[in-house]
Order: sequence, then C-alpha cells, then structure tokens
Amino acid sequence: MARIGLKNFRYGILDEETETYAEVKTPGKAVDCKVSLDLNSAELYADDGLAESDYTFKKGTVSITVDEDDDQTYSDLTGHEMSEAGEIIRKDTDIAPYVGFGRIITKVVNGVYKYKVEFLSKVKFKDALPDEKTKGESVEFTTTTLEGTVLKLEDGTWSKTQTFATFNEAVEYLEGLFEKTA
Repeated sequence: MARIGLKNFRYGILDEETETYAEVKTPGKAVDCKVSLDLNSAELYADDGLAESDYTFKKGTVSITVDEDDDQTYSDLTGHEMSEAGEIIRKDTDIAPYVGFGRIITKVVNGVYKYKVEFLSKVKFKDALPDEKTKGESVEFTTTTLEGTVLKLEDGTWSKTQTFATFNEAVEYLEGLFEKTA
C-alpha cells in the first residue's frame, strides 16, 4: 500500500456534553498532515521475562498545513473573536474549542486506488503564525501550519478509520462522522 495523496480536510466544533459536532466545515485545501502519538508505556517483568505490557493511547499531536489561512477558520479553531468588520481579536482569556478533525488519504493497493478516511474525535488547536519572507528573485509560496492536541472522548474513542473503494463513499463517510454521536 502506497499513500499518494491527501485531501478533504474537514472539522466540526465538538459539543462535549452531547458529544456531537456543529456544522462540518473545510479549513482549506490540504497541503500536509502529521499525527504523532504519545502512548502509555509500562512493562512488568516477572520470572525473568516480560509478563505484562501497556502501550495504550495517552494523547497525540496533529499538525495540519492548509493552502489558505482564512481568518474565519483560524478564529473558529483557536477560539478568538471575529469582529463584524472581519478583524481577529486575540485575548489572553480566549479558549480554543474542541473539534473533530478528519481527512482522506488516497492510496494505491495492488494497482487499485483506495480512499482511507482518518478521523480524530477530539482535537484542540493552538495559535500559530506563519513565517513570512519577502519576494526575492523568485516567488516562493508559504503556508500556515496549525498544531493541535489529540484527546479522547468520554468513552475512550480518539480515532476512527475506514477505507473505501470510491472517493465519493469516503467523503460521505467522513461527513457522516460529524452527524453521529460518539
């Protein structure tokens, strides 16, 4: 299996009491996504060997890069106020909401395209400002990367994944995850 593409970032603000998501939105076109996990790591040795081990999910980190740093999306994901005039107002008391976040990975398996949905049930993004450069002899594109912490829902769910034969089935499944309760 070779992963050859990434698209269709989606997010929805999580209502923690009902474990449901608000309207599904697109933060921008997908450029990059990295997920790293922090797992519990405990081992018990007995009778001169490993007797028990625990490598369960503790938390994770997701880093996403999008093509457009849309102010409304940034405001939604970081918990900052957006004025009617379109100004982002950052305060030290702002709290980012929890969101569900998903994407579709295009794969080739034995010469056949498949589409894998990867969904993170509860993520909290934090502030990030892009690096900027002046235009020199050649134009260089820069993008914005947002980083978030991956947590688990009350029932322990932190991720859902499923692979589909068609892209349309994958999109339908991904958007359906935001309509279901956890």
